[in-house]
Amino acid sequence: MPPGPFIPLASKLALLLRRKRGVDGKTPSTRAIAASTAEAPGQRPAMTHQVVNEILNGTKTDLKTSQLLGLARAFEIPLPYLLPGYNGLTSLAVYEEHQDAREALRLIHDLGPSGAAELLEAAREIRSRHGHSDLTVPEVPEPLPPVAELPRPGRRRRLSFDEAAQRAVSDLEGT
Repeated sequence: MPPGPFIPLASKLALLLRRKRGVDGKTPSTRAIAASTAEAPGQRPAMTHQVVNEILNGTKTDLKTSQLLGLARAFEIPLPYLLPGYNGLTSLAVYEEHQDAREALRLIHDLGPSGAAELLEAAREIRSRHGHSDLTVPEVPEPLPPVAELPRPGRRRRLSFDEAAQRAVSDLEGT
């Protein structure tokens, strides 16, 4: 899946939070999420519950690498999903978990669209032989990006990590 529209980190985390349920069937608290950002049980968390709350609310967007790693641990997801520009959680998880998937993508690298189409058709045929349909493959629906907050007149707003990354991509692509 190619990168889709820019989706803020808070929107991605809101979607993941709705999917994450505790043993009691409830969404975990910010304290529980903060505790699960630790590298190992009993170790110091990567952030406090107040910081988790700010991130979930979208008021904190300039995260440290250790905080991003902690969030990936807490939500049990691949780290690149949290970075700007990548929205395909299911395809990224398959890519990271299965060496054969990475090898298949490497082998079609220079075959272009026709090679990708052949691989897709072969995958559908294999799924059909195994009794699976395309509908049984989980995909994370794309969250709707929130309305951008306008800067206050007369004040220059500092760019968030996501906004700076998007601006850098735009500058490199010349758009």
